[in-house]
Amino acid sequence: MKIGRNAPCPCGSGKKYKKCCYGKDQGTAAAQEPLSRESRASRDTSAELHETLLRAINNMRRYTLDKKPHIKEYYRARKLHSEIVDAMAQYHADGKFERVIAPDPSPQDNREPLLHLLECDFDLDSRTGAQGFYDMLIYKPSPNMNCITEEFLQKHRYRKPEKIEFLQSMLDSTLGLFEVTAIDKDEGYAFLKEVFTGAAYKIIDVGLSGDKNYDQYYLYTRIIQYHGICFGTGLNLIFQKSDPFIQGFIQRNRKDYSPLGEFMRFTQLYNQYSQDPDKVKVVANTLE
Repeated sequence: MKIGRNAPCPCGSGKKYKKCCYGKDQGTAAAQEPLSRESRASRDTSAELHETLLRAINNMRRYTLDKKPHIKEYYRARKLHSEIVDAMAQYHADGKFERVIAPDPSPQDNREPLLHLLECDFDLDSRTGAQGFYDMLIYKPSPNMNCITEEFLQKHRYRKPEKIEFLQSMLDSTLGLFEVTAIDKDEGYAFLKEVFTGAAYKIIDVGLSGDKNYDQYYLYTRIIQYHGICFGTGLNLIFQKSDPFIQGFIQRNRKDYSPLGEFMRFTQLYNQYSQDPDKVKVVANTLE
């Protein structure tokens, strides 16, 4: 509260404020202001140095990891995956793929129909939106829906055994909600457990394996197993474990879990994640 110059001094002297503590208070405020600015500058500098140090340590770790045979195989598999996915995206853009939905072979009580996907709003200008959209086209979202990977295999799109084998690995990939149970930063491994099935995976992920906050979130992703290694496809929806939504989601789905319900679980998680204003902060703090 601002004190008037002619008001009684709050110190109780009986004098007017301007003839008592006014000068002392102004001097104190003036002395504190430069100190406050200096303190803020020092804090900002300290944060920048800390960030620079973390980047240097992480770069050194990556340099060491890049020399390891299993990491080289991981990068080769990721490159192969990118080439195939890019070709599939172009295949869809050229209008060569048509979604076919057969009657649901296993209706589940009164649950919503599989066309629930149409409620998703994929922002193709965002990384998450594009990945989510193509994930539902490239991979098999439900037993009664076709996908581009399946079509590439049926139409013998590739002749090289390596690519045919990789297509099959893509078709057999696993989509789910995972808890990161441990990391091995020296070897680039992250150990995941599927929340609903308990299935365990040891994946290679250079970024995730170096994250010290790995135990604070759930990761919804797709995993490919190829030539003895496992890795994520890049579709990552990250939820803080403290998030009331994900806590309720897990509780509801544990009551009547069914593998055939993954399509619906994806749409629910994607819709929630895409509307989360803090999702960029979470991703920036956790993944590469």
